[in-house]
Amino acid sequence: MRVFLACSNCPPNEPAARMLIGLDIGTTNVKAVAVRDDNTVLTTAARSNHLLTPQPGRSEQDPESVFQNVLAVLGEVMAAIPSNHNREPLHGIVFSSAMHGLLAADRTGKPLTNIWLWSDLRADDMARQIRQNPEGPALYHRTGVPIHAMSPLIKIIWLKHQLPDVFRHTHKFLGIKEFVWQRLTGRCESDLSVASATGLLDIRKNRWDETALQLAGISADHLPDLVSPRHIGYAIPGLSPFLPATLPLIIGASDGALANSGSGAVLPGQFAVTIGTSAAIRTVVNNPVTDEQMRTFCYRIDESRLIAGGASNNGTNALEWLRTAVFQSPLDAGNFAAQASQAPPGSDGLLFFPYLLGERAPLYDAHASATFRGLHAAHGQAHFVRAVMEGVLFNLKYIAEALEERHPIRTLHAGGGFSHNNLWVQMLADIFQKNVILVDERIDVSVRGAVLWGRTVLNLPQYSDNQEGRVVEPDEKKARGYVEMYKRFRE
Repeated sequence: MRVFLACSNCPPNEPAARMLIGLDIGTTNVKAVAVRDDNTVLTTAARSNHLLTPQPGRSEQDPESVFQNVLAVLGEVMAAIPSNHNREPLHGIVFSSAMHGLLAADRTGKPLTNIWLWSDLRADDMARQIRQNPEGPALYHRTGVPIHAMSPLIKIIWLKHQLPDVFRHTHKFLGIKEFVWQRLTGRCESDLSVASATGLLDIRKNRWDETALQLAGISADHLPDLVSPRHIGYAIPGLSPFLPATLPLIIGASDGALANSGSGAVLPGQFAVTIGTSAAIRTVVNNPVTDEQMRTFCYRIDESRLIAGGASNNGTNALEWLRTAVFQSPLDAGNFAAQASQAPPGSDGLLFFPYLLGERAPLYDAHASATFRGLHAAHGQAHFVRAVMEGVLFNLKYIAEALEERHPIRTLHAGGGFSHNNLWVQMLADIFQKNVILVDERIDVSVRGAVLWGRTVLNLPQYSDNQEGRVVEPDEKKARGYVEMYKRFRE
């Protein structure tokens, strides 16, 4: 196994780049955005990833389909870039991706499985056994990854026991970024940031953890080579007409790590809150931080920094469930959510516990279930909508309490789909009783973070407005009213 932690192949100083493309390989979709030096967005493209649920509790995607989505969005964005490259030169593509996915590949790189997503719960029984083992907490403190079915480590152990033939023929275990990267560059490599979310990396030594490898029944040779998030690769010659072999591809980091940068939450006391399909709250730290109750994670950003936080399975998906499965509303998502303004803060006592898909932080219980409490005849649809939105935020506040034991919150920095909903952002400010900052509402914060990271790697000036943004202040009266509701939720 080769380990590269220095950016040995970064290019020498070059004329200032005029444009970078940020690419995010997410769970729901693949997005690409071309951003100029003056921080203007030239063009964007997105493709939806198809979710496969072959059995209850299983969440998969076809890796080849995701790879084709990557090619499609890059092709669309590249086609929109003016052909006069002296005026609009493209100096690179920077990668961001979701964490915790796993696929098995043979010696030729052909997938032996689909990509098993973070939401796949097939390994829950295995996770429970390891969590109760004395080695479980020790493993968590070394790797920063809570013992849960989301973890690629736990998925590998499950595969070893349940699909021994597949396990025996597996040459490499990969995440979705590693699969795409190998298809583009021909190299099997993983950046430290994404690798640190596998449960297989010692986050203090920045190398694969020997005990985790033994537990999984594999060697480091079954995993990608570790590289710096600054690492630059190049496309296989002739792979695609819009990917010249001389164009730098910057491997980047995880979507969570880059979301902190993209939302401006990079200093002590600044916490990024991202609510998309799922939800998370994170802060940047300089040293590994773990929790005695295993309520939080700690993943690498790069060689010197980490993010500490907690991720929930339940975000905007809870609101979408209410709209489509419960009320079967003809309203679109935006107008359906707008009904929340018709109910008072606290939803007249209606509480929602948002565990529709089990839960990661703070419970790490795949069998947790969602509940409405305090329901009475006066509650209408608007109350349910508001209660769901509040419940997602109450759960994030519960996660934040574990983080605040060491890192008090000064400001919140919002990102993800919810950040376009002014009422939901105001609720966040009111429930946390903190100012909420929205840095750049034009593009996804992980994509923005990828572009900012690319500028760092290529030694380009950062945007002058990187830390500026719209500030949403808490409403003191509403904030006081939420104190009692949160106490009820916590109890």
